[in-house]
This record gives sequence, C-alpha cells and structure tokens, in this order.
Amino acid sequence: MFELSCTLPLEKDLRVSLYDYDLLSKDEKIGETVIDLENRFLSKHGARCGLPQTYCVSGPNQWRDQLRPSQLLQLFSLQHNYKPPTYKPDRIIFRDQEYLLSELEDGKPPNPHLGPVEERLALAALRKQGLVPEHVETRRLYSPLQPDIEQGKLQMWVDLFPKSLGHPGPPFNVTPRKAKRFYLRCIIWNTKDVILDDLSITGEKMSDIYVKGWLVGHEENKQKTDVHYRSMGGEGNFNWRFVFPFDYLPAEQMCHVAKKEHFWSLDKTENKIPPQLILQIWDNDKFSFDDYLGKLGILGSIPKTGK
Repeated sequence: MFELSCTLPLEKDLRVSLYDYDLLSKDEKIGETVIDLENRFLSKHGARCGLPQTYCVSGPNQWRDQLRPSQLLQLFSLQHNYKPPTYKPDRIIFRDQEYLLSELEDGKPPNPHLGPVEERLALAALRKQGLVPEHVETRRLYSPLQPDIEQGKLQMWVDLFPKSLGHPGPPFNVTPRKAKRFYLRCIIWNTKDVILDDLSITGEKMSDIYVKGWLVGHEENKQKTDVHYRSMGGEGNFNWRFVFPFDYLPAEQMCHVAKKEHFWSLDKTENKIPPQLILQIWDNDKFSFDDYLGKLGILGSIPKTGK
C-alpha cells in the first residue's frame, strides 16, 4: 500500500508503472497506467471512496471513509436537492423508498463488528443511489514505446481523502494470508486385482508390487513402500505409512508451494495449487526399469479441525 499527498488540481495525475527487476542492469518499464484524481474527486458517482457492503466499526472490514454513511446520505440529498432521509427505529425512508433492517440483514450470520442501526440503514440507502461500490479495478498497462499495444493488466484501487475532513479510517490490510503447516498421513494397507506383469520361474503370472506416492507440487518428496514379492493374485499387504508435510491456506483451499525454479534463481517462486495426492502402483524389476501398473489421484479440500 502506498499513501501519498497531493494538491488538486495541480497534481491531478496518478501514474502507476510496472517494472521488470534486473539485478545487474537497469530495470525495464513494462507498462504504466494514469489515473485522473481530479476527475474522481469531482465525480457525481462518489468515486472518492467506494461504498462497502456493511458498516463495521471494528474488524477487518472497518469503515475507512472520513464521513459516516448518515453524513454521506445527508450530503448526497443536499447536492441533488432531495428531501432529507427520515429515520425510524428499524427503517429509513429516502426518495419515497423504504428500507427495512429486517429485509437487509435477516438470514445473514451475526456480525459482532457492525455499527449502529441508523448508519447501516443509511448505507443501504446509499448503495441504491448509483454510487461507486467498493471494488478492485482492473486497469490496462501501456508502454510509451508501444502506446497502442496493451502490456498487461494491473488490479488495484484508489481512495481519496481530503485533509479538511480529518483523518480517514484505518487502511485495509492487504497482507497476504500466511499458509499453515499441515501433515498428511496416508496408510497403504492392501492392494488387490493388480495387473500381473511378470512371469515366475514356473511360468505363472506374478508381480513384485510396491506403491509410490507424493503431493502435487512436492514431487521432490516422493515416498514408496517396501516391495510385496511374487504376488500371484494381484494382492499386496503393506501396512505402510506415508507422511507428507505441506503448507495450506484454509480460506482459499489451496496449497502454498514456494521453491526455486532453477538453481541459479535468486528468489523462490510462490504458487497456489489445489491439494492433490498421487498414488501409483509399480512392478519392481531388478535388472530393468520398473513397470508402471496404475495410478490414483485424490483431489479435495481439507475439512476444518475440531477442538
């Protein structure tokens, strides 16, 4: 997050550039986008700060604007020569439209961070007036060398707070979630009906079975069981346990994998991939390459743990 000060209309253009970092040479500009701050500040759609869905006085979605919803609604009615809103204990009337608290919040889970009823009703009325909602905007990037060719997209948002209105609310926390360490225990108990790929000395079909497993994204931690020799019916008995450590984001239901792509890479590349366990059955051979017999992929989310 960047927090800057400016004077409108003298410093009205906000220029955001994206660069390619180079260790030994000069960084190269990929593209940039320009935002007209004066146009946003004077917009009749309230583009200065987007309207959130709820009015919270604490918690992660705490109100950021300098003016409360009731003050914004009063200012909106003055600017458009509308009759001021009428507040009642459980409803608000604005522009001949009635907004009931029961219709707005019934069926929703209780939120301990919500503010006063009057402010929540005022926010509900504001969100019906065609004002800009809280959102992440996607802007195109262009290079001065090729002004007509898009160089990619940048997701961001901008809030404008006049100093004359006092200090704004706390900034939204954009720090990425930290993955939690989990351990997956997989018990390989038995196998049956496995393909018989070899011939015994007596000419009977058989397989020397073992199981190999790993998590997608953690291929360097492949594990395998011992070998069940001379299986004549495709059955194998193991009672073998795999333990796979991994980092998981419960809110996103994704695994977090950070590793260097090449040995000369300076930083690790971070990826988010769905949790997937791969299990393979192989036929062990002493004097040739092992024969691949079958595969099972298990994909799913991790259930919440109870206390």
